[in-house]
Amino acid sequence: MTTERTETIVHNATKTFKFSFPTCTNEELLFKLEVPVEIPYDGSPRELVQRVINMFHIPVYLEDELNEKLAQFIGDETREFHNSRDAKLLDQLKNSELNVDGIVKQWEKLFKENVVEFAEQKGTSDEEVFAAAYHKLVHSPALDTILQVENSYAKTVSNMMQSRDEDINKLTERQTEEMEEKMRLLNVSTTEEEINETAARQFEAQSVAAARWESQLDALRHTQRAAHRAWLMAALDHYQGQAELATPSNSPLTTFPPEAGELVGSGGLGEPRPQLEESFTIHLGSQLKQTHNIRLVAADMLDLCALNHHDNGAAARLQPALALYSGELTGAVVLCEAGPAGTGDPPQRLLRLAAAATEHHFDDINRQLRHIAEAIRAPAEQRNARRAQQAGGAAGATGSGGGGRGWWGGGRALRPGDVLVTRHSNLDTHVIFHLVVDDSLKADITSRHPAILGLRNILKAACCNDVTTISLPLLLRNEITEVRRVRLRSVGVGGGEAGEACICRAECGGVSQEMTAAWCVRRAELVLKCVKGFVLEAAGGGGAELRTLHAALPPHAPDLFAAVQSLLPSVFRVAGPLRAPRRAAPL
Repeated sequence: MTTERTETIVHNATKTFKFSFPTCTNEELLFKLEVPVEIPYDGSPRELVQRVINMFHIPVYLEDELNEKLAQFIGDETREFHNSRDAKLLDQLKNSELNVDGIVKQWEKLFKENVVEFAEQKGTSDEEVFAAAYHKLVHSPALDTILQVENSYAKTVSNMMQSRDEDINKLTERQTEEMEEKMRLLNVSTTEEEINETAARQFEAQSVAAARWESQLDALRHTQRAAHRAWLMAALDHYQGQAELATPSNSPLTTFPPEAGELVGSGGLGEPRPQLEESFTIHLGSQLKQTHNIRLVAADMLDLCALNHHDNGAAARLQPALALYSGELTGAVVLCEAGPAGTGDPPQRLLRLAAAATEHHFDDINRQLRHIAEAIRAPAEQRNARRAQQAGGAAGATGSGGGGRGWWGGGRALRPGDVLVTRHSNLDTHVIFHLVVDDSLKADITSRHPAILGLRNILKAACCNDVTTISLPLLLRNEITEVRRVRLRSVGVGGGEAGEACICRAECGGVSQEMTAAWCVRRAELVLKCVKGFVLEAAGGGGAELRTLHAALPPHAPDLFAAVQSLLPSVFRVAGPLRAPRRAAPL
């Protein structure tokens, strides 16, 4: 049994495969099989063997041998063909006989055709185009006009929300008077069934009124968002090549009077609200020193997030608009209660602040929270199941059975220390970190508490996502409703003389606990020391540098503010002026 190859030149891509096998009766008599094969062969050798066996009636016991011989023949001939072709091409390249430019153009053409045919068709999205247009316009002389337009939109929404509140309050007053009259005439001219029917009718009227106003607000925000985007894109075309942007005839400014006062140099939000604040410049690190600013302020966290849409509200939008699509974003940490004492929802005031103006760049906060709820459902269930397995079946059933049901759609889907992130362009902060906490923060905590670890994750995420300014509640408490003055002894961390100190009474879910000044100073010291280490750790991981940290204390507590103010230099290395030694006057 032998195989032979026909001698052909390199340019001939057809090779003849020869195969010989003896007959069944006489081994000296050979049958010879010749099959032309295209080299290189793109098909399957085994399929070609089946076709040859069926066509020439080859005995089936020769199938394995024929497969082996044909595969070896195709491999050898293909290798020889490539070697001969490549050697000839190399000789042509050495002799400058090849058109290299033509080959490159041909490869480029084939690559483009392949990409167009098989690659995913993905271009610049409308959101990216709008972001680029907005960023270009706010860094141009058109900034004043844009801010006034956005402020006029916000005023319209605020006025409608005020009308809604007045309408619902009047309805509530009428219903209250009606119910009081019904209750007064109970068992005289009215029955309990009539009172129940009246309560059901009033509840339905309240629901209908709230739904009607909410529908009108949603329609107004949708109209403003679409009109604002269309106006900005038209304004960009109008601004190209011009030094000043003229307000188009369909601009919302045509229906509103101009802002009182100039945008720049007008004093910002009109009359500033009196508040205690102090700024420090600190240095972190021993060898590679980092410089940061800490601003200690006695104010509510949500006041730091709010924008003033009245008076000269366009001035308040200046800094958030300039930094919106930049590498210098601002963030804020807002505590979100989770546990039996609360529903787990974000503060209602935050939702109201976000709804007071149309969100022109991102989804509104309610839609963002719904998307987060859908995204975290499966990971939360997996985490809870894993922790239940580690803690045992009984402990897992106890931990997942109770708890308040929040907007995330399940009992205890989120645990203390978890962080949710929402984006905003209609607030004074671009990013809000919703830190989930529980009632364990009422007592003394350690640096391993989930809320402290949540702060660590927040600072890491801030540095990785260009957030250079962040505000956080220094006491990690949300509700402080009463402040009174008493005489306490040794209220400082290291002890001290007797003096006046403040007691902040926090009320949550009907449980009140007195937070002494010593407790507040200990909590502030713990948070500051932890934040100091977290900032150093986050800076070592790369990303943006956290330049400014706003530490918020409860308002109306001047003694607590003074105590924390004196505590800061002992926690951080505060930069101070260099004082030259006083020289003695010459005699």
